[in-house]
Amino acid sequence: MINFFRRIRRKLADDNKPLKYIRYALGEIVLVVIGILIALSINNWNENRKTEVKIENSLIALRNDLVQDTILIKRRLPFINEHYDLNESLRARVAKPNATVDTLIQIMRYEFNPNWIVQIPYNTNTYNSLNQTGLVENLSDSLKATIKNFYNTKISLMDRVEKTTNDYQGKVTSYVNTYTFGVTKIHDQGALIDSLVWKNINYGHLAATFQGISNFKRILFTETKEELEFSLESSRDLIAQIDNYINEIYN
Repeated sequence: MINFFRRIRRKLADDNKPLKYIRYALGEIVLVVIGILIALSINNWNENRKTEVKIENSLIALRNDLVQDTILIKRRLPFINEHYDLNESLRARVAKPNATVDTLIQIMRYEFNPNWIVQIPYNTNTYNSLNQTGLVENLSDSLKATIKNFYNTKISLMDRVEKTTNDYQGKVTSYVNTYTFGVTKIHDQGALIDSLVWKNINYGHLAATFQGISNFKRILFTETKEELEFSLESSRDLIAQIDNYINEIYN
């Protein structure tokens, strides 16, 4: 292309001999400027293309993370719902008008399970990379806002669950240092220890302990359910939005 412009320039310069050298010099300058502009344009195009490829790959990776998260959530939710309902049924039995101390002892000694479950280890590497590299700023305002709002809300809900979990762990530690429970085989301390612990218990302390620990378990599993349900529904919506964006921009 430069040679083409150069041939035109030489013809124009030759038409007027006195201005030949001036035209030639100016023509060389113009050609150099054109060459630089073309090179910069090509370089910018290449850089933009590289950025677009990185964004597309990141969105695909983010989508895969969300799909895996939904699989983990769907496996976890039934367990959370089951244990929440069990905890509520035990609280309801103690709250009945015909409940007795024996009812409370039966529940605390043989039925109540103080264990909890750790949070799902979500994969946030792609999201963190999008933020750290600044690629997230290249997305449309709508998709960028959806992604940021999703993860900000998710992190906030998970932080709340973690705080409640720590409080609940304190309750459980106090409980297991005072009472035995045989609802799970791994926690069965044997007949001797079990009988000695429950021989002369303080009924008031037992009632307060059950009230406190079962209430904290209710809060913990309620907050866990809210986080899981939010993450599941919002992940599905975000996956659909990412799919639409990729189809519109890259296909």
